Amino acid sequence: MKKLVVLLMAMIVATSAFAIVDEDTNSMGFYFDTEADQPCAENVAPYATTMMFLVVTNPDFDNLYGFEAGYTMTGPGQVLSTEFLNPQALNVGQADNMIVGFGTPTETSPVTTVAAISVLYMSTTNEPLTFVLHGTEPSSIDPAYPVFLLADGQLITGGLSTVEGNSSEINNGCLVVATEEMSFDSVKSLYR
Repeated sequence: MKKLVVLLMAMIVATSAFAIVDEDTNSMGFYFDTEADQPCAENVAPYATTMMFLVVTNPDFDNLYGFEAGYTMTGPGQVLSTEFLNPQALNVGQADNMIVGFGTPTETSPVTTVAAISVLYMSTTNEPLTFVLHGTEPSSIDPAYPVFLLADGQLITGGLSTVEGNSSEINNGCLVVATEEMSFDSVKSLYR
């Protein structure tokens, strides 16, 4: 019995260590880490460069052949570069209107990073810099949402990260994921 309790506790700790902010299927969002648990960056110094990542979370497909996604940036900043992590990526859109195809597909996992974006934060008064993800213009399906290209040319609409109106922010107070406190007895009762 003790071994079972220890195993269950290890499983609970292990699963909480890999928390993804957005638990919805086929979602896309901007994060300041590649584990999709930091939708904001706090205490970024004036004129400092920080990395932001475009991440697909919880895909229900095994391979991604491309995507469409756009964003709106508001505040004091500039995107310095966007690097697509698939070495055979081709963007036929623009920096803030990405229409990307992959020569070879990207194998997906619960957290699949598709792009790394270098951002220059340019405020000396701690003014927030906000990125809001949306679809592209023109869009293959719906300009309000990202689109995923799957095998055999299939297109599906993706979801937007459900974090605070789908925005990712620099220096605007980090959004906190709610947690639920539980006693050991309440955890044990889940497995009875």
